[in-house]
Amino acid sequence: MKKLLISLVFFVLGATAFTQTLEYDNGLYFKKGMLYSGKHVEYYDNGKVSLELNVSNGKEHGAFDFYFSSGIKKEHREYNEGKKNGIWITWNEDGIKIAEADYENDTKVGNWFVWDSKGMLLYEMHYVMGKKTGIWRQWDESGKLIMERDFEK
Repeated sequence: MKKLLISLVFFVLGATAFTQTLEYDNGLYFKKGMLYSGKHVEYYDNGKVSLELNVSNGKEHGAFDFYFSSGIKKEHREYNEGKKNGIWITWNEDGIKIAEADYENDTKVGNWFVWDSKGMLLYEMHYVMGKKTGIWRQWDESGKLIMERDFEK
């Protein structure tokens, strides 16, 4: 199970990194068998940063950033004591924002958006304490509104 998450993350992201000295086991990060606290950085073979994460007492705490091998940021996440907390943003390889989500204490909150690879809005969603709320919208690739659903009803 050790290193499983980090290995899985890189498999999913299609990344190849080296200096995998941080271990992940049962929801916690370890370094040399001890709970890890501090900033951890991993690199691609080309020397560019592949990920930066902040850990406190073995748990994600603060910013967690993934990068494409080109150096362009791929994803930004925020954590508080191992729980999703704050804005999560995803970009494509051209640096265009393609998703934005918000969490509070591991719960979906606020406005969520998904854009296409050119930056055109495709989805608008809203959450309050993990529950769908407000009017959700979906647009097609030409920008035409194709769905609108009111979760207040």
